[in-house]
Amino acid sequence: MKIGKTLKTYRNRNNFTQFELAYSAEINEKYYGQIERDECSPTIEKLEMICNVLGIRMSDFFRTHESDDN
Repeated sequence: MKIGKTLKTYRNRNNFTQFELAYSAEINEKYYGQIERDECSPTIEKLEMICNVLGIRMSDFFRTHESDDN
């Protein structure tokens, strides 16, 4: 499952840079960039941290992600 595009959309809606989001989620900026480019997949724990910073529930994230894939 590729989630980078969905994460980028939410990040841009919240006016975060990759650095700001990574810092707020307490993850490495380069790692976050790799996630957004679909070069790697985050753990559930990391994705939950990112969603918390973005102010969304993981269930809403996956619902949005599924509709983006169609």
